[in-house]
Amino acid sequence: MPKISRAQFVERLQNNWAGYITQFNRLSPQQQKLFLNQQGYARLADLLAHITAWWTDGTANIERMRSDPLLPNPDYDVDAFNASAVQKAAGLSESAVIQAYQAQLHVMLALLDSLSDAQLEAENINTRLYYEIIMHWSEHEIDADIQF
Repeated sequence: MPKISRAQFVERLQNNWAGYITQFNRLSPQQQKLFLNQQGYARLADLLAHITAWWTDGTANIERMRSDPLLPNPDYDVDAFNASAVQKAAGLSESAVIQAYQAQLHVMLALLDSLSDAQLEAENINTRLYYEIIMHWSEHEIDADIQF
């Protein structure tokens, strides 16, 4: 996998993830429902809780990797992780989940700013950021020309 630059990560966060909720809200109510069904979530808050949980976990793991450059990325039971994220957000309002999502987005940007070039280029850190920011976007992107 090629190394992803700081600028590429920041661009994806600022130009895609930061506008995610606005993009979703531009969809008609029917399109929103269909999109969420396609994504496997009942409500926007569940999808955002899923994304936020991965970013939170990724941030914590990257902080540990800064101290131990050889620390590998952990293995996950992805389905269990996702179910736990949704369950934790079940009692929260959509606005509370949106606020948590936006706060974690800023944490991700601050993390990128704080990483030295050597840390950013470390395989374990760059790979984790790739999955959290780039690959995750490709899984949840809202296409402007979405056809239902």
